[in-house]
Amino acid sequence: MIKVLIVDDEALVRIGIKTIIPWEELGLELIGEAENGKKALEIAREHIPDIILTDIKMPIMTGIELLKILKQENHPAKFVILSAHDDLKFVKEAMKNGAEEYILKLELEAEQIIRILQDLKEMILTASSDNVYVAATMPASHVPLHKEKLFKDMLLGVVKTRDEICSQLKVNRLTFPEQQLFCLIAQVDDVSIYQKYGESPHLLDYSVLNILEEVLTSYAYGHVVSLQVGQFIAVLSLRDQVEERAFDGLEELTGNIRTTLRKYLSTSVSIGMSEIHNGYEYIQQAYREAKEAIRFAFVYPRGTNIYYRDICLISSQETNDLSAEMKSIEKAFADGEIGDIKQALELLTAEVGRNNRLTKEILMGISFTIFYLFQSFVENYQLTEKEILTREMYDNISKISMKVDFIDWINQLMTRMTSQLIENNESMRVYLTKQFINKNYKDELSLEKVAEYLQLSSSYLSNLFKKETGQNFIDYVTEVRIGQAKFLLKTTDWKIAEIAREVGYGDEYYFSKVFKKNVGESPLKYR
Repeated sequence: MIKVLIVDDEALVRIGIKTIIPWEELGLELIGEAENGKKALEIAREHIPDIILTDIKMPIMTGIELLKILKQENHPAKFVILSAHDDLKFVKEAMKNGAEEYILKLELEAEQIIRILQDLKEMILTASSDNVYVAATMPASHVPLHKEKLFKDMLLGVVKTRDEICSQLKVNRLTFPEQQLFCLIAQVDDVSIYQKYGESPHLLDYSVLNILEEVLTSYAYGHVVSLQVGQFIAVLSLRDQVEERAFDGLEELTGNIRTTLRKYLSTSVSIGMSEIHNGYEYIQQAYREAKEAIRFAFVYPRGTNIYYRDICLISSQETNDLSAEMKSIEKAFADGEIGDIKQALELLTAEVGRNNRLTKEILMGISFTIFYLFQSFVENYQLTEKEILTREMYDNISKISMKVDFIDWINQLMTRMTSQLIENNESMRVYLTKQFINKNYKDELSLEKVAEYLQLSSSYLSNLFKKETGQNFIDYVTEVRIGQAKFLLKTTDWKIAEIAREVGYGDEYYFSKVFKKNVGESPLKYR
């Protein structure tokens, strides 16, 4: 039996791994578990596990520290690293120190971990008596595991010099010419497709990986790996392509990828592509170029090829930072003019449509700002019951993956404002009443004056306002005035009489009486 030790400071992760693995059926024995590297070190020294599944970040002693100590002691255990998405720099260090494989915790599935454990088991059982694995006698079943590890090592820079790569390719008996090397990153355009797979989103990634491998073998040598959900990285060497026509071959290749994915999985991908290089030492550079290219998938239409060379041109161009458009939007919301709000939002979307240097992070930040401006607007005019804003609209901000998604989100916001407010005649009249009061609270205000402005009868406006807001007209006027008075008392050194006049009360004593009635204390004491 091959002995396995699980090391993770999260009890749920340890329980999950213990539960999903059919230990005896696979010829494996779980000899123990530990919540930190120090405890794992004691178990490893006493029971000599063959395989150690360990988290990277743990209290007392990390997984990397555990790995280094046991390797220095010539411990025979094979290490599989459990990591989060933001741990890649630690993964790189772990791989350099001899880890065999790593798994992202969020993608931890039975099929993947079983496959890795089976491969490691065969590797251990076929090792020589001194526990040194002889690569030349590697069984065919080990090739996929070692191939994936090698290509991940190339991407992460664990193996990066020409001599290192040549040596590893020879050991693993892989054909991978160093002419016409390039890297492409295929990214799923619509992440909502993962919802169809319920609790098994890894099935989609597994299917995409298989399809990409199948298509790519007709065009190039290489391998496809995934370092995060929905994104697939291929390191390739083109087959039988004249260098001058290499990009034509890439267009044919990517077209075939899209056709196949659309046919079998009903999904589309954007593809970022590096320059074409000659020499193994350029693999990491090609990967960086492809990453930079796919970062711009946000500003391109879905299903687009994005070449690094084109991105370099875009990056050298001047760009508008949208500050002027955002100032117009803030002013429009502060003024409360719906026509101005719509116009400001339309100008923003037009500029976004023209600007190809905006990142996903910038537009998500703008979306949150606009949402909160809209929320303040809705609360200021007591329109919360109209369901202009919904939790779904807020949640959709984090789902923005393309520039067109941002524009759709803004249009949805304007549509809801129109359908929920403007097209509701009574709500619109109450809103306009509040807007008039908010703008003219300093002046002498009366129900008759506002009714005349709206061309309504005063009795109709009074009843409508009460029905829609639950408060009387004069109560709302007082609320606005006292609210502004409280602000001035806290932020200025004006005299009480000056503040009274500023908020629409000509008589200082009457103002103080109204203030105390609504606030519970005098203006002087409040200050």
